[in-house]
Amino acid sequence: MATPTPKDKETPSRHLNAFSSPAPRSVPPSGNINMMSYDSPAVLNMLNDVASSGMGGVGMGITMSGLGMSSLGMSASAMGRADEAERSRRLREIIDIIGKKPGRVSEQGLLALCKKMDIPCEKHMDEAGTWSLLIGDEALCDVTFKNDEIVSVNLQTGLDESRADLNFGATGSEILVRSLKPLPGQSKLNVTLERFSESLEKLLTLDKLGSPQNGGHEKKTELANRKPDERFRTYRAEREVLCKKSGRPRLNGGSCLGLSLEYWMDGRLQMDGPTESASYPEDHRWSRNKMYSLTIECESSPSTLYTPIRISDDWISDAVEKSADADANVSLDNMLMNASSIDWLDPKPTYLEPPEQTDDAMNLDSAAGRLPNVRFVAKFNPPLVVPLAVHMQLYQIVGIEPRTDDFRPTTFAGLALRPGEVDPGMSNTTGDRTHEIRSSRKVLVLEQDASGNDLDRRHDMSLYIPKLEYSRTLESLPFSHPKQLVEMLPVLRQYAHVTSLIRDCFYLAPEKPVPTHKLGQQSTPKAAPQTSAQGDLPRLQLDVTLSYNPPTPRFTLHVPHPEAITSSPDVADLISNLLSSTSTPVSTPITYNAPLAVTIDIHPNGELVVVEQNIHANIHANQASSSDETQFQSEQLDRKLKILAKALDAADDLGIWAEWLRKEALRSKKKD
Repeated sequence: MATPTPKDKETPSRHLNAFSSPAPRSVPPSGNINMMSYDSPAVLNMLNDVASSGMGGVGMGITMSGLGMSSLGMSASAMGRADEAERSRRLREIIDIIGKKPGRVSEQGLLALCKKMDIPCEKHMDEAGTWSLLIGDEALCDVTFKNDEIVSVNLQTGLDESRADLNFGATGSEILVRSLKPLPGQSKLNVTLERFSESLEKLLTLDKLGSPQNGGHEKKTELANRKPDERFRTYRAEREVLCKKSGRPRLNGGSCLGLSLEYWMDGRLQMDGPTESASYPEDHRWSRNKMYSLTIECESSPSTLYTPIRISDDWISDAVEKSADADANVSLDNMLMNASSIDWLDPKPTYLEPPEQTDDAMNLDSAAGRLPNVRFVAKFNPPLVVPLAVHMQLYQIVGIEPRTDDFRPTTFAGLALRPGEVDPGMSNTTGDRTHEIRSSRKVLVLEQDASGNDLDRRHDMSLYIPKLEYSRTLESLPFSHPKQLVEMLPVLRQYAHVTSLIRDCFYLAPEKPVPTHKLGQQSTPKAAPQTSAQGDLPRLQLDVTLSYNPPTPRFTLHVPHPEAITSSPDVADLISNLLSSTSTPVSTPITYNAPLAVTIDIHPNGELVVVEQNIHANIHANQASSSDETQFQSEQLDRKLKILAKALDAADDLGIWAEWLRKEALRSKKKD
């Protein structure tokens, strides 16, 4: 039966004093017992009924010895201690939060911040009120106070000495001094060091990224292998490490906010824009150097299912690279793969600090030695399409199982080239016929007309894919150690390079919806302006055959020979000549050359290797030639094949490369 609860105004005050619990009313009941308030008259009536039935005391003189709080597992002292523990816990949390916040802008606040961040600082001997902060190994920041107010901030970095044109120190000083000044409408008394501390953290991160353990060593090695007077020597060395070694880590690089690892660059041999006055010329909007990178972030993940994050500086040994004697097999593999021999270390796990006092033993989140439920994740910028087998391989490198519920028959052609159309993998004819994609584009040809104007040529291009390889789009990938990312870079560069070459010629963006006018009928889109074809060279048909299958993607380019057909013979003369018993010459001379064909394999790290071609004559050993002569001819042919691949690497465009191949075929014919 429900216990009625009378209103407060009907409660006699004398009963409240006699039967109120000594515990504070703010403390909620604990345990599994549903406690009733002793302030309720309904409880008093119930107790009187119990007493009258002979189960307790007599009438209003009932004692608490038989049915009291002690028998219910509670006592006044225990409830009082629980309340004190709760107050102490909340007070500690408040103190911890306040302790993590930087103090106010003052000399004492700055010194406390430097001590907390382990930044050495000392008072300037010559300038009163100036403190010098040593930020990492490459930056020095002088902060000058007067009556606990900021006078000036002067930032000096090692970058200013090597690249004075960047004005990194001057612009950094302006940012730092603004972070110490009050915001509009803010009182000077309320200005804290929070914004200043965030800037110091970024400077410390930049210092670590520039250390030998993060690409500096590889860059110095690459610079040592180049001639001192080589043009763009520093940029070429840096891009070589970016595209062939362990990549280039950057903070807020290009369009990526935060820490990113850049691993491939389109047209890395092309220097666009005012290179001499820019640290990263590829960041400029006019640059053709498209960047591929991995943005390093963190995401929530149970530590029991996946290796959590580790916060440490011990990822790489002090020696940076392994010695040649450490493992001969590994060293040989690294040399063949042009990979880096970084001497990786395995840091210890990072445990969360336990609270000073554990109030609840059953709360696992407050247990000592708990691992963080956070893991590292690399996000692909831009997303990269790879074959399904490569997708599985990359997941094996990071040690996790990929999703098994994704059975979509998606292909490279559908994901990377025609995202707005039905994927060819959805067709029932997949594998029965060669898939074809067509496009048309203009290419600048290194030829000029009589007036000295550059000429263009339109290429009608066809892409043939005999076997559609099921593929997936890589958008993000968890990892637990940076060596896993470096290990997968050679494979990522393979498919970034071939994707870039094919997409530039055959990519078609999804169509935008046709605009409608106010009556809901489709409006007729404006026709594109017709450009004059005067001055353009004759059109060319280019055919590309693509095999996207692992482990080595391959494509073959077919382009008409520049001397394919000088004149067309008369068909009637050809038939008459074939049927004639006497072999009479055809009246119209014919000069025919087979189309040029070059087959390229894309190896790890995006290396281009010519495997077949018909531009240069192959070597055929015969009895008349000596072994030395055959060896010499073989070396000459190998050098020519490398030039063919190098030309594509430099042009980084199939259309431009095709025009160059036509000229190379003429040069080769004249030499022969």
